[in-house]
Amino acid sequence: MKKIVILLFVASALLSFSCNKYCNCRHYIDGERDKTFNNNFVKESNLSCADYSTLPETREDGKTYETRCK
Repeated sequence: MKKIVILLFVASALLSFSCNKYCNCRHYIDGERDKTFNNNFVKESNLSCADYSTLPETREDGKTYETRCK
């Protein structure tokens, strides 16, 4: 009986780790990828990764900034 309980515990632990969804976000300046920006994280909410993206925004320096997440 102990072996079955241990196997169930291990199986549930493996499933919980494999179900984590990762989001990969990239930053763009004037449509070109900013290679210095790196933001990968584990999505812990019900939001989709695309919900973390930002709309293109033009700032005072005349450049357009945008973040895209997948």
